[in-house]
Formats: sequence, C-alpha cells, structure tokens
Amino acid sequence: MTSTPGHSLDAGLAIRDGWRAFLLSPWSFVGFAVVATILSSLVDLLPGIAGFLATTLIDLWISIGLVRGAWIALDGRKPAFADLAALNGPAIWRLFSSQLVLALLLLPIALIVIGVALTAAEAIQPAARLLNLSFTSDLSDPQQLNVLIPGYQTMVMKLMQSPVALIALLSGWVLAVYVQVNQSFLGFIALLDGRGPITTIRSGFERVKGQWWAVLGLLVLQTIILLIGVLLMVLGLLAAVPLVFCITGAAYRQLFGSDDRADFLKGR
Repeated sequence: MTSTPGHSLDAGLAIRDGWRAFLLSPWSFVGFAVVATILSSLVDLLPGIAGFLATTLIDLWISIGLVRGAWIALDGRKPAFADLAALNGPAIWRLFSSQLVLALLLLPIALIVIGVALTAAEAIQPAARLLNLSFTSDLSDPQQLNVLIPGYQTMVMKLMQSPVALIALLSGWVLAVYVQVNQSFLGFIALLDGRGPITTIRSGFERVKGQWWAVLGLLVLQTIILLIGVLLMVLGLLAAVPLVFCITGAAYRQLFGSDDRADFLKGR
C-alpha cells in the first residue's frame, strides 16, 4: 500500500488502498461502528451540559478509533476490535484542541458573513426573535414547530430577495468549501504528527493547496460512497463510514507519508 509521500494525490489509488485495508478486518470495523452508534444514541439522551460533554467525548473516541484502525490496516495488519476501542487521552486532547482552534478561527468569519447577510436583508431583529424562540421552544412539540417553521420560511425569503445577502452567503459557502477541503486530513495530522493545533492547521493548508482539486474530487467520491451506504440502509452505512476513514488514511499517506511521528499507535 502507498506509504511514501509524493507531490500528487492519486484518488483512484487511495480508494483501492482504502478498500483493501477495510477488507483486512471488515467485521471489526462494522462492529465498532455498531457500538459507536449505540453509545452515541445513549449519550444523546443526557440533558444539558452533561449530554454535550458526553457527546463530544464519544465523537472524539469514535474518530480516534477509526483512524487507529485504518492506520493499522494500511500498514498491512489486521486491526482487532480492541485496537479501535482503546482509549487514548493524549490523542483525544490533540484532536479536540485542533478542532476547537479551527472552529474559533472560523467563528468570526461566519459571524461577519451572517451579519452582513441579515443586515442587507433587514432581518436582524426578526432573526434574533426567531433564534430566541428556537432556544426556548420544545422542538418535540408539533404546535411549537408550526410556529417556528413559517418564521424560518419568511427569513429565507427575505435573504433570497436581497442580492447583497445572497452574495454574502455564497461567499461564505465558497470559503467553507475551501477550508473543508484544505482541512480534510486534520484528524490524521493531529493524531499522527503530534504537533500543536496551529501547526496542524497550517500543515493541512500547505500540503493540500497544490492538490486542492484532487482532494475535492476525493471528497466527492467519498460522499458518493456514504450516500450508497445510506441507500443500503443500516449495514451499508456502518460499513461506509469506516471505509471512508480508510480511504482518507490512504490519501494522507500519499501526501504526508506513513510515519507515526506522535507514536499514536503506542497510545500517545
């Protein structure tokens, strides 16, 4: 399987390598996805801040487990369920801190885009009232939903009638896609390279910028794989998600190499 960093991304090779890696231990991957889905559903029942924290930790654990399993399989070894389920505190912190810093860097830009769009559409006050109503309403109550839905429909119509608002939203969408593509390997970089959040984010931009269209094409193919998984119902999606991680890992190895600089597989 591909392990030497190169100057170009071969999406077809990444998909083939990812597929072979997944086939080394498909039931470990699917079994872990089943357990992860059950745990995610359970923590969603927790109220308030406890539910938020538990959901965040479970999501981090799932991502780390799938990255670890994909990396082991891409090394040509068969990952066991225990490999995917193992806890790794330092890895949780590296992944969480990188995701948090990226979100904080993008938040001001998102607020500016939304502010410009709402100002241009003269919809700041209606948006504030609608947001407050959304937070105070019981979304499981059909009657309250019947009040919220027309409000959101009116808001969308206001935004669509303003050319400036549409330009602002379109610009924000283009920027979001650009960042999403450049940070496609954020999880793998954070876990395997072991550097700080800013360096991790910068590394994604620097290495992907010359391969942006190729990485975008790979993301489109991965989205198609996930959609096929959805069409094949539960089992298909439970297999598609780990497969996408394996494909991402294979693409990462093409662009960044196969070194585990952070000793991630050793529990660091």
